[in-house]
Amino acid sequence: MVFRVRKFTPADSEFITSLVTRFSEFDLPEWRRTNEIDDANRTSLQKAMEQPEPDSAIFIAEDETGVPVGFIHLQAQTDYFSGEKHGYISDLAVDKSFEGRGVGRILLETAEEWARTKGYRLLTLYVFAGNTRAQQIYEKHGFSQEVVKYVKVIGQNS
Repeated sequence: MVFRVRKFTPADSEFITSLVTRFSEFDLPEWRRTNEIDDANRTSLQKAMEQPEPDSAIFIAEDETGVPVGFIHLQAQTDYFSGEKHGYISDLAVDKSFEGRGVGRILLETAEEWARTKGYRLLTLYVFAGNTRAQQIYEKHGFSQEVVKYVKVIGQNS
């Protein structure tokens, strides 16, 4: 199957929103709730689609018939330690029925090309510790761990 990638248009909003639950389909840490993950991602993506930040982009992967099968949301960030501006993969999701067919790969290649055209030396992302499938995909495509976040639950919200 051949996939192509194109820039986001407002007509893609419903498709992108339909994939929000993909970001919570793994074993979440015990202090996280599926609905809070989904709500936060939905709100963030809605804002990105309606009021895009400078130096950001959303790309849509389509099959050969033009049906959307995945998307990637890219942003510019500044490295905390060096102050260097770099590319950041804010969101990447593939329709479940297209997993394992190369959609993620083509979206990651698109991210690399986008970062290169911006003159960025680095491309970064965050992934939950429990999302081992995504970690394996990212590592297969040359990403490696840099900083690991630790969390300790010290109390309950009332």
